[in-house]
This record gives sequence, structure tokens and C-alpha cells, in this order.
Amino acid sequence: MLTLSLKSSRYLAIGLSLGHLAALGCVVGVTLPLWLKLLLSVTLAASLIELLTREAWRIRSSSIVELQCEREGGALIKMRSGKELQARVLGSSFVASYLTIVLVRPDASRRVRAVLILPDMVAPELFRQLRVWLKWRVGRGVEPEAATGWAGRV
Repeated sequence: MLTLSLKSSRYLAIGLSLGHLAALGCVVGVTLPLWLKLLLSVTLAASLIELLTREAWRIRSSSIVELQCEREGGALIKMRSGKELQARVLGSSFVASYLTIVLVRPDASRRVRAVLILPDMVAPELFRQLRVWLKWRVGRGVEPEAATGWAGRV
């Protein structure tokens, strides 16, 4: 079993902020009525706050703070609120040296949840083990529906 305690990420916070700032630049640069520009700007600010608190800083009750990966592709997700969910790791998870996106489907839900993991969120050795586990353990023998898509062939 591989247990990852997820910390906050400075890199993710910077990336989200830059992406939202670029979107704000597009809103300002487009010819639109002022009220619509203000509405879009407020929406972008709310989106940034939501993503920073849930994904980058992990301070919301719905934030995933621990991920336990089990041998056969199962996972246990622990939320900041203390809630624990049994889930299945999908073979379409994305693996790269700079970012890993673990796609999990809780057993009691049809909804897929993405867990973003950057190198500054966990110890380097655990990050490496997770990437290897996703490529070799989960990438083989997953449900046919979960292995579809370009990320399933990584």
C-alpha cells in the first residue's frame, strides 16, 4: 500500500493564479459592456479562490488530504473533513515527471474526481513510487471503460 499525505503546493497556486490572470487579461481586452466585464472578472476571482483553497492550499473540508493506493487499483481517499471514501483508481490517470493527475471514482458515486499531485506536495520518493505504480500497476488490468482515452496509453 502506498500512502500519500498531500501538502499545499506553491507551484499549483502560482500556476492557477497565472492562468486566471491570463483569462482576466482576455476579458479586459475584449470589447464588451462594462457590466459584463465586471461580472466575468468577479466570476474568475471566485473560481480562483475556490481552486486555491480546495486544490492548492487544501484548506476546504472537501479537499483531499490523503490518498492510500492499494495493490489492485483500489484507493482510500481522506478528506480534510475526516470523511473517508473507498474508490477505484482509473487507468486514464495522467502521469508525468512534473504533474500526476490521479482519476478516482468513489464506490458510492458515478462521478470521477481528479487528484492533482505536483512534486512539491509529497516526498520525492513517494512521488516516484506513485508514478511507477500508476504506470505499471493501474495501467494493466483495469476495467475496459477506464482504459479508454489517450491518458490510458501513457
